[in-house]
Amino acid sequence: MLDWNDLRYFLAVSREGTLAGAARALKVDATTVGRRLAVLEETLGARLFERTPGRLVPTAAARGIQGAAEEMEGAMLAVERRAGGEDARLEGVVRVTTTEAFAVNTLLPRFAPFRERHPGIEVRFLTDYGALDLRRREADVAVRLTRPSEASLVARKVGDIAISLYASEAYVARRGLADPATGFAGHDVIGYTGAAAKWPEARWLESEGASARVAVRCNSLLSVMAATVGGLGLGLMPCLQGDQTPGLRRVLPPVVALRRDIWLVVHADLQQNARVRAVLDFLAELIQRERALLSGGGVVVGKQESRSPRAGQRRRGKARAS
Repeated sequence: MLDWNDLRYFLAVSREGTLAGAARALKVDATTVGRRLAVLEETLGARLFERTPGRLVPTAAARGIQGAAEEMEGAMLAVERRAGGEDARLEGVVRVTTTEAFAVNTLLPRFAPFRERHPGIEVRFLTDYGALDLRRREADVAVRLTRPSEASLVARKVGDIAISLYASEAYVARRGLADPATGFAGHDVIGYTGAAAKWPEARWLESEGASARVAVRCNSLLSVMAATVGGLGLGLMPCLQGDQTPGLRRVLPPVVALRRDIWLVVHADLQQNARVRAVLDFLAELIQRERALLSGGGVVVGKQESRSPRAGQRRRGKARAS
């Protein structure tokens, strides 16, 4: 008799192209994937993949059943989501997907109050530059910088992120401030490589910094930040990160063309789940509370002073106390 779990393994191999890739997606070992695939082929009496160097290629039989298998997958996931959507308990696991930089610099340092409010909820942060699929239950909540187009997903805009160009104090002392009117002639910039080469920041830098030299290329925001702090060149980053990083200063106002909206996204079937609702509400509260920092307010371009509204408040408080 056909086992639905074997079809899950079949779909994972179809999507990933290798046993190892399917194993990573399913969080099992490759031997298990191979064994379950062999059981399915025996049950169906058909070979589903041709073994070629480096990849498993679907056979005609595999292509013939893939649509039906995906329909079954969709039905099973819908059952799970709808059952979970009625859960009124403030306990259990909620998986939040976002970028590593946003989790590290924005969410996790400010997340302790949630734990105090809801000790029964375990939040798992899944930091990845690839968008996990909420429809396939790869995560429960997403913090995204683009609005999703899928009709089954519910999105709420909760803020925006300003992005600007930064340099280290040491770099400015050595090279001076950059002039955008010259295409940053005479300056070094932190470029992009790999998947990051498709980011809007990469396109902007290529256009506006045409006269600059590329010092190094990075494939993540955290790498760009590290290179900028190290004085290698001018680096683009969210103002929240740049304004709060010691030793960095803005060299331009926030770049309007690079401003991003922040969206909280959840599948429609899960939006009334109590623990998911609690996480969504807290994330919205956290992001809205930090709107001034996220939107890049309160910094004088080219100067280290007034790094953030809070920095100014701290200085005024000290002056009054003295």
